[in-house]
Amino acid sequence: MNSDPKVWKWIVPAAAMVAMIPLGLWVDLIAERNSWPPLGFCNIFLFGLIPIFGIQAWAAFAAYYRHLDVEDYSQKRAALSTTAEVRLFEYARTMHPDTVKLLLMHRKTKWRVKEAKIGELVDWVLDADPRVHVGFVEYVLGHSNLYSLMPMGAFSDKAFEFDQDKLITDYEQYRAFHRILVNRMMATDALGNQSGQWIEPWNPELVARQFGVEMEGLKVEEVSEQETQN
Repeated sequence: MNSDPKVWKWIVPAAAMVAMIPLGLWVDLIAERNSWPPLGFCNIFLFGLIPIFGIQAWAAFAAYYRHLDVEDYSQKRAALSTTAEVRLFEYARTMHPDTVKLLLMHRKTKWRVKEAKIGELVDWVLDADPRVHVGFVEYVLGHSNLYSLMPMGAFSDKAFEFDQDKLITDYEQYRAFHRILVNRMMATDALGNQSGQWIEPWNPELVARQFGVEMEGLKVEEVSEQETQN
């Protein structure tokens, strides 16, 4: 049995509520024309149905539009969660197991070395998106907390602090790295002024390990320097 709210479930009681008024007046008019005895009991019954129909119409009206709001929210959340990564692995159900194995090997996260000019240090970029530098990843993860990603507003939209060749701004690197995290279902999209949130069980330490960044090693080095100074 389908119990979902329907339009007629509040329109019919509302129409019946409105119809009770002229119906009661019509009963009085017929009784007066035909010299019938007063039909007060009938009118009391008809007018007594007005609040009953009104309550039912209001309850069905509120339930109907509340149901529409829930459906809109569910569809929006489903659309946001349906990323390219999700669709890819939905199609993988129809593939041959060997093909899926090759696909997984191809999707494996890897780092590759970017050729540097003479006299410059070798720069590392992410294979998933060569625009993202390893130094930028370390900086973002190091300044993120256990619940959310470092906000993009901490960078300048025209700065090239993490690109020696000045080909991609810090803003563009942030958007590219954030999109990788969203596609891998590690973080959510940004909402308004709030930065993306980590999706459990992911946190900066696990993400750093996934991309080959040794965050724990950096902490150990900082502690050893303090002990040396002491």
